[in-house]
Amino acid sequence: MSAQAKYQEIADRLRDQIRSGVLAPDERLPSEPDLIRGYDASRNTVRLALALLTNQGLVVTRQGLGTFVLGPTRPFTALLSRSKGQPSGNYASQALPVVSPDTSKPETVRTVVETVSASRSQAEKLLIEQGDEVIVRRTMQNIDDVPWLLINSYFPVEVAGGTPLAQAGQIAQGSMRMLAELGFEQVGFIDEIGSRMPNSRELDFFRLPVGVPVIVVNRTAYSSERPIRLTRYIYRGDRVRLAHVEGTIPAKFRQS
Repeated sequence: MSAQAKYQEIADRLRDQIRSGVLAPDERLPSEPDLIRGYDASRNTVRLALALLTNQGLVVTRQGLGTFVLGPTRPFTALLSRSKGQPSGNYASQALPVVSPDTSKPETVRTVVETVSASRSQAEKLLIEQGDEVIVRRTMQNIDDVPWLLINSYFPVEVAGGTPLAQAGQIAQGSMRMLAELGFEQVGFIDEIGSRMPNSRELDFFRLPVGVPVIVVNRTAYSSERPIRLTRYIYRGDRVRLAHVEGTIPAKFRQS
């Protein structure tokens, strides 16, 4: 049997044990030496099998502790379409409110504000020059201690400089209303959605296992004259569903 077929066989057997409940959520898998002996395989073959299960989101390796079965997760659902009602008071993300699984659980928010040089992609969206200064508000959000959302909002300095948007802390009335008060009323936005592998900041925040991508919603907001804000909503790809709802849907047909 080839090494490739061998590691797939090991992964298949462990996967069957996980799905049948023989290996329960949070249970530690046999150690590498035990797997090597049990399957008469090389260390490299066993590591390839564990890497495959990790990439499939079935197990996670914890440094110095071993490899553990990941429990099933019920993804958060974030609403892309405009919400007619106010989101729960527990949640700060009014632009993309979370609507499941349990909006009764508390959300915690931490915000960091910096002035940085615009990257090429940021400059293209905001119609400024690469290297021009932008104010970025970075928000890290957890629901019931589970990291679920990173938000990076970029504002041209000529729009937000010297205003509360350039200062740490939440904006009580929300950034959209603040912009309107500053003379930059939002008339619309464009959403672009994609996925990519996470950077180091995202890996640390989401505590991602190897191989899990992030989903990024790029929202560029416009006044009647110019782009006024670029917001990037970043989610871990295995724990979010993005929903777009139009019209009035009877409660019995709504998915939770």
